[in-house]
Amino acid sequence: MDVFIRKLTPELEDDFLYYFDNDAFSDHEEWSACYCLQSHLSKEEDETCILKEERRQKAKELVREGIMTGYLVYDDDKIVGWCNAGDKSHYGPVCADKEFLTDKIEKGTIKVLYCMDIAPGYRGKGIANAVVERFLTDAKEEGYLYVEGYPFSDTKRDYQYRGPVSLYEKYGFELYRKQGWFFIMRKKIG
Repeated sequence: MDVFIRKLTPELEDDFLYYFDNDAFSDHEEWSACYCLQSHLSKEEDETCILKEERRQKAKELVREGIMTGYLVYDDDKIVGWCNAGDKSHYGPVCADKEFLTDKIEKGTIKVLYCMDIAPGYRGKGIANAVVERFLTDAKEEGYLYVEGYPFSDTKRDYQYRGPVSLYEKYGFELYRKQGWFFIMRKKIG
């Protein structure tokens, strides 16, 4: 396995869409319309934008606008994972939800790791660790003061797409606050 990680750019839009169209949820068909939009759509938008093609189009627009950011993980030239990560100010619904509030939201202050999906057959091979390491390196180089993640507080939840608390702890994140259904894990880097 020769894994490498690339930042999502508009030029990699086709790779992003291919991953979600084919491999992201090949073992969970019921989530196949995700396109990682939860963090970018308001509750109302999420409830009305339900058709897979509509969601795909919305994701495409967000990638082109540079709002949907993160990392694509490749094994050779096959995409095997995705991590939704970026400036907290680009996550409108997150910023609007007081449960996620940690500081005044200013561009360039907080970088968030919102979720991660590793393709079936590639889970448990250290890819999440590699992604978090890249995320932290980039956040420091980009001048962020803090990084945050939002793992679920219910550790028995079927699919831990935000990563387990132990992953964040391994890289020095600390519990900032426990919310009803998730933790805010945070690390000062600047």
